[in-house]
Parts: sequence; structure tokens; C-alpha cells
Amino acid sequence: MQPEATQVQSQLKILGMRHTWEIIANIKNGSKYMKQIANETEIPYTTVQKRINDMEQAGIVRVFSDVDQETGKAIKKVRISRFRINIDPYTIEKMVTDDQQFINR
Repeated sequence: MQPEATQVQSQLKILGMRHTWEIIANIKNGSKYMKQIANETEIPYTTVQKRINDMEQAGIVRVFSDVDQETGKAIKKVRISRFRINIDPYTIEKMVTDDQQFINR
């Protein structure tokens, strides 16, 4: 499958999962650490962790290391990535056609 088609499918799959939109809305104005996202959205921490991992793999968020200013402990912060999904019937047809041509080589 073409890399672009794979990424679009991956992003659409993640965007269709429960809690993804809540997490995106929570971090749209700035990076936050996972526990902070879990506390503010009232989503279980392990669910936030899993969803963010899935979102990172799909290119929707970026996770980076930081240091908590209060405790001095290393933490993982999450930042939204700029992404755009342009999809219409013609784009879908092209991705499917390109995929078929790729498979038939």
C-alpha cells in the first residue's frame, strides 16, 4: 500500500476511536504531560497512554521528553502535530487504484 494511503487510513482509524477527539481538544493550545491530560479529561491514564501512542504512530501527535518544574522528574509531554486529511471519492479511488497497481507489479 502507498505510504500516503496507509497514513490516511491510520489517521482515520485513530480519529474514529473513543477519546481521541477529547485528547486533541485538550492539547490543541499547548503541550501537556499525559497525567495532566488524564486528569483534565477524566480519561483513565492507561487509556490516555495507549491512545497517545496510537496517535503518535499515525502522526497526529508528537511525544517528547521534558522535566517537571515542580518535582525535577523526567516526564513525557504531548504536542499536537499539524495534520490535514483531504479525502473525497476521487482521492479514495486514486489510493485504491494506486494500491492495486502496486500489488499487481
